[in-house]
Amino acid sequence: MAETRSKEQGGRAHGGYGKALIVGVGLLSLTTLSFALSRLHVGAWGLVVAVAIAVIKVTLIAFFFMHLSERAGGPRLVFATAVLFVIILIGLILVEASDRPQPAMPPGPFSAERLPGLDEQPQAAPTREPPSEQTP
Repeated sequence: MAETRSKEQGGRAHGGYGKALIVGVGLLSLTTLSFALSRLHVGAWGLVVAVAIAVIKVTLIAFFFMHLSERAGGPRLVFATAVLFVIILIGLILVEASDRPQPAMPPGPFSAERLPGLDEQPQAAPTREPPSEQTP
């Protein structure tokens, strides 16, 4: 029975439950670590650490649960191409965001006397005539 299953899978045996358990515990600990870091408010490095943890988790899922570690050629090429496109898109977003002009904001704060339009006296709304009693 084991030989038949091994032949059906191309002569390679899967890692079994031990490998899946180790990867699952690793994913659970990385998730716990990212949750704990989100509560610590580590500042500017928080985003970098969160993305690094997410990349490690995606790599574990892709290579062990999607069996990319057991297959050569096509699946690895597709995965590498997808990762390359994601890197290119993130790079383009960063270039575009860094090239944006800063919004024109006047230096502040201003006192209320210096704001335009407050020198003038407020005008009362025009009075309305009551509707006529005549019907057409």
